[in-house]
Amino acid sequence: MSASPTCLTVAVAGRRIHVATWGQPNAPVVMLIHGMRDHCRSWDWIAPVLAEHYRVIAPDLRGHGESDWAGSDGYALPGYVADIADVAQALGLDRYAIVGHSLGGAIGLRVTAAFPDRVVAFAGVECIELPIHRDEAREPTPYPQRLRQWLERRQAAAIHSIRHYPTLEDACARMQREQPDIPAATVRHLVEHATVCDAGLGWRWKFDPRVRLRAPEDQRASDLDEVLDAVTCPVLLFYGDAGWIPVPGAPRLSRLGQYRISHYPGGGHWLHHQFTGRFTAEVLAFLDANCRTTDHA
Repeated sequence: MSASPTCLTVAVAGRRIHVATWGQPNAPVVMLIHGMRDHCRSWDWIAPVLAEHYRVIAPDLRGHGESDWAGSDGYALPGYVADIADVAQALGLDRYAIVGHSLGGAIGLRVTAAFPDRVVAFAGVECIELPIHRDEAREPTPYPQRLRQWLERRQAAAIHSIRHYPTLEDACARMQREQPDIPAATVRHLVEHATVCDAGLGWRWKFDPRVRLRAPEDQRASDLDEVLDAVTCPVLLFYGDAGWIPVPGAPRLSRLGQYRISHYPGGGHWLHHQFTGRFTAEVLAFLDANCRTTDHA
């Protein structure tokens, strides 16, 4: 890991979105979008390598990292997508590639579908069928019931106290238990950028607890299929055999015109932290094949 980013703040619909950048302003652009409860500095091992050839832009999603928390508009997928589109517009990005992890990949996939004339390549880690799609397929629930469950969880979250950890090491231990396959040094770096110390209370995560509340509209499989139908650029998908989300079935994947799947034996949901060297090399080769000769901002 090297080359700390240059950071800036972009005003988006009255909300401040924090953005980390690497590379030269006139290089082809790649946007890196982190997953739920994560932050833009999760790309610190990958971005400097890409920045040797690309202008790398990594935003903190709304409610994450140094970005503002959402208001009443909450954390449904369209809101995230709007933020990314607005950041791209504010930074003057005409054409760019997207790399996303989990929720960040789901967001990036929708940006790719909405702007096929702007997104030239898309790579994502476990990002097509999110847990909400898996759970709905396993146990279908009528929309009114899902809506009520979401509203009740939202109301409960409004009065739920934020958890604090006595020390930074305690927060690291919490993350390490959840992600035992990620190196301890990586966990430490991630936690240092993911937490803030409240005087007299301890360390807490920076993300808004409400980001866990997925809007019921995000579960519609028909919308997902239409998203895949609209993607026209080359696609590279990453899946580990120990991940949280299985590879989608052939009927769904066939909706993508140009795609390839890279499998990682032993890879978990955060395989880009388990196999950083291989992952970075694959992403770089994919970008080089699809972006280096493309007009860019």
